[in-house]
Amino acid sequence: MPVLTGMLFGAYMAYSVFTDLIDTIDSRVIQSVDIEYGRTVELKNFFTEIPPNTQFITNVSTIDMGKLASYDIYIDCGGHVVHSVLNVVDKTPPVGKAVAQEVYCGDVPPAEACVTDIFDMVGYTVEYANGEPALDEGGEFNIPVKLTDTYGNVRIQYVPFTVKDDHTGPEILGLKDLTVELNGSLLYKDGVEVIDDYAENPTLTIDNTAVDLNVVGNYPVTYKAVDDVGNVTEETITVSVVLNYSAGLLEDESYEEVVEKAYEMAADVLDEITDLENKTDVEIAMDIFYWVYHHVGFSHGSSDYTSWAHAAVKCFETRRSSCYGRWAICKAMLDVAGIDNICVERGPNPWQVHYWCLVYLNGGWYHCDPQAYLTEEGGNWGNFVFMCTDAELKTKAGNHDFEGDLYPERSTESVQKYFNVYTGKIYSDFPYIDEEDG
Repeated sequence: MPVLTGMLFGAYMAYSVFTDLIDTIDSRVIQSVDIEYGRTVELKNFFTEIPPNTQFITNVSTIDMGKLASYDIYIDCGGHVVHSVLNVVDKTPPVGKAVAQEVYCGDVPPAEACVTDIFDMVGYTVEYANGEPALDEGGEFNIPVKLTDTYGNVRIQYVPFTVKDDHTGPEILGLKDLTVELNGSLLYKDGVEVIDDYAENPTLTIDNTAVDLNVVGNYPVTYKAVDDVGNVTEETITVSVVLNYSAGLLEDESYEEVVEKAYEMAADVLDEITDLENKTDVEIAMDIFYWVYHHVGFSHGSSDYTSWAHAAVKCFETRRSSCYGRWAICKAMLDVAGIDNICVERGPNPWQVHYWCLVYLNGGWYHCDPQAYLTEEGGNWGNFVFMCTDAELKTKAGNHDFEGDLYPERSTESVQKYFNVYTGKIYSDFPYIDEEDG
């Protein structure tokens, strides 16, 4: 009996020790283990403390640690088998390269455009870390962009931004008024250049739809330059279609200086004879032609035909000229006053040359000629040509034949009764059609 009791007690003690050992081993096992992809699987990953005589039953060398998945792992702990779950996980946030941005104020690129070469084991999103930036001021900035994968791993990538504050339109260089002979041709872009403080290639468009190279006249041409952000610069030049260059300009080195001098002399005379600020165009034009009619003597063949500007300067200086010089100083003063005018040349016979003006007044083109012709009584007061229609021009002294199809359509409305050719005064009831003019 004592022997049996001892055996039973020994068996009980052995069972208790074994049970305690198993409980100890089980308590050390980590039931679910997360290991970063690409890492090595080791026993220490599955225990808080590795029990003696422990080895893998599962062949962990066959597990693809580059694939995100879960695996059952069995381990022999000195004859006691334990189980755990291996989770191959992604704990690394996405990586990528910042793409430096050069943008204009308010021009915010998508966040995806700010980072390139992004890598992550799973899907990811790209967004501005602090919401879409306003970028309403120019300068240099580092804008945070957030990369987030499907496991919630986050990386903040700082992206350099150069923000350009551009509110200035391009500059159009080389523009000047152009003169072309009747039925000639023009290169509108010749010598013209567009530059911008930011845009490398601003666009240039030219609106020359108003130009008729088959009709003598002055026509507006508008140049429009646009930069990358829509800033616009518009400039307008005048294209003058003339019968020949003697009624226009001569391309020589001194021409611009002569034109400037002609306009300066014209401005001096205008200051003496009229009031550009307070008079109408009709009144100013009357003052101009009345002054030339009465203050410039006729001298046949005395004009400087180098260009209209040369003729104007000589006529202003000598106060004597042929019809060409008289026309030239009228042109100079009308130009300074901002009144549209063109030269009319007698024709079609080339040996019967005479020049006078078509002037745009009160909504129409009218003939004006400062040439004084002697009346049968020896005076020159009765042939003052101002704001005449074609029909009225034919009644005036001198030969005013011209090829009408070559010029803009002239007004047919007579206004002769509304002014006094002897005093140069415009009556108060003149039928102005434009309130701004009147």
